[in-house]
Amino acid sequence: MKMPKRALFVGRFQPFHHGHLYAIKKLLKKFKEVVVVIGSSEDSFSPENPFTCGERLEMIRACFNKSELSRLIFVPVPDVNDNRVWVDHVFMHIPTIDAVYSNNQLVKMLFSKHGILVSAIEFFDRGPKEGSNVRRMMADGDRSWTKHVPKNAVEYLDAVEAEQRIKKIVRMGARHV
Repeated sequence: MKMPKRALFVGRFQPFHHGHLYAIKKLLKKFKEVVVVIGSSEDSFSPENPFTCGERLEMIRACFNKSELSRLIFVPVPDVNDNRVWVDHVFMHIPTIDAVYSNNQLVKMLFSKHGILVSAIEFFDRGPKEGSNVRRMMADGDRSWTKHVPKNAVEYLDAVEAEQRIKKIVRMGARHV
């Protein structure tokens, strides 16, 4: 059976965690290439999006070998803040795809309104690995966040002093991490 050419996987990767790694590796087993959309690419230094698009790209790339990287297509996509046009906006930024994968309910709903089936990816220990939980642990100085993030991403995040940044964002009055 011929392997399908290309899958789409959308995320904010704030930060890149084991759930993201698991999903992309599963897609690499089923598809020749995976288009990884880095959503909210324009947003950074905020509670929900503390890392820049470039930082997210570097932390993700650090988690894959050369062969895997040759099959990943990274595409930053800024928000349009209008769900009615978001899918068209994504399609303007990416190459042709054969399938869409996401567990995000809004992503599923928006693509389905365009007649595009979105397949779910089996969760990998979702609760503690959700980005909001990892960011909360970082803001609290709880180093157990490192158990939920790939080693190479942890090293990258430590190098950019991610914990200190998130603590500063929280101190500046942000309520949610």
